[in-house]
Amino acid sequence: MGLINITALKNGMVLAEDVRDRNGRFLAAGGTTLTDKHIRILKMWGVVEADIQGVTKEEVEQKLTEDIDSATLEAAEKLTRDRFALNDAEHPAIRELYHLCVARKAREIQQGEETAAGNGNGVSPPAATHTAKAVPPNVADFLNHEIKLPTLPGIFLKINETITRPNSSAFDIANLISKDTSLSARLLKIVNSAFYGFPSKIDNLFRAVSIVGTNQLSTLATGVSLIDAFRKVPSAYIDMGMFWRHSIVCGTIGRIVAGYKNIQNTERLFVAGLFHDIGRLLLLQYAPEISCEMLQVAKRNGHVLYELERDRLGFDHATIGGKLLEQWKLPFSLENVVTHHHEPLASRSPLEPAILNLADIVTHAVAGGCSGQRLIPRLHEAVWKTINLSENTLPLIIKQADRQSGEIFGFFYGDASKN
Repeated sequence: MGLINITALKNGMVLAEDVRDRNGRFLAAGGTTLTDKHIRILKMWGVVEADIQGVTKEEVEQKLTEDIDSATLEAAEKLTRDRFALNDAEHPAIRELYHLCVARKAREIQQGEETAAGNGNGVSPPAATHTAKAVPPNVADFLNHEIKLPTLPGIFLKINETITRPNSSAFDIANLISKDTSLSARLLKIVNSAFYGFPSKIDNLFRAVSIVGTNQLSTLATGVSLIDAFRKVPSAYIDMGMFWRHSIVCGTIGRIVAGYKNIQNTERLFVAGLFHDIGRLLLLQYAPEISCEMLQVAKRNGHVLYELERDRLGFDHATIGGKLLEQWKLPFSLENVVTHHHEPLASRSPLEPAILNLADIVTHAVAGGCSGQRLIPRLHEAVWKTINLSENTLPLIIKQADRQSGEIFGFFYGDASKN
């Protein structure tokens, strides 16, 4: 017997135990022989796993790659194993993620799609033409005196002002956003995409606000407008397409996990994912020699990048990102997630930082773009316990993120890069 992911259930399998949904609702009795109808009902009620007679977890893992030849599988395992070096291979979530990634990498190799995306760090070292510029010893000096921050789009300032005004209404938000035709068009594309999966088309912002919610759409609008502020960050040292793909996949996964935890404004986790690594962009812009040196050392020696940043600078990119959001007067909840996404338990409200930490780990694992870190960051047991999910949710989360993130990448980064 073993707890089997819902995606691995087959006609004819026999339940070893009763199945209930997340709220304890009884759905099927132990001893039931599953049919397609049973499986469809379990999925409909959000069941992620079931205890099955005579089937082990190991057998299910083997079936993931049973149609792949041994040479391809061996190559995929080597590539994947190297990238998981920082993690505990026996942790249930890491074990699940590892087997999913091996199967994914093997199919990429089979189809001729395997690239260095998951094995490099997307960084090109600068030519050593002058002495590396020293970085100030604290993050406040770095942001306030040594670097020119990206100019905020005017629409962002207006959205932020309207949100914080006590008497503002959904109509005020929709009316404001509708005056920016580019932002309006991109938001409507997102609302009508797989990101939400609404059954009928939403053709105007006023309806979008009423269905999606004022706070949720405002949060999305903030993300769309702020991404434009970074279009002029020099791309000489980092592949900006890869950077934003990583950020968008991370935000998409964060939003999906937040949904599993019944967090109301899941868009906040999406926007936090968009900007969790903006501090790294500022470091690359201001101190490219030092930044690229740290990126290359992390790649060569298998170090954790944010730990290298702290050792070398006294602070890391997450701290820079959080302080930047504070200066821009964004909500503290967003600042908190970005600041603590590498060490969630240092936050007084650790759940959302923990969700983003997991999203970052999963994004690195599935090679969803790259923001500089080659190895998959550690998943700490205390963080996994804080989130309190079954490892069997991971295949469902990844499948959903795959379906949503490609389209969203085009709406956010693709459109912005044309402006």
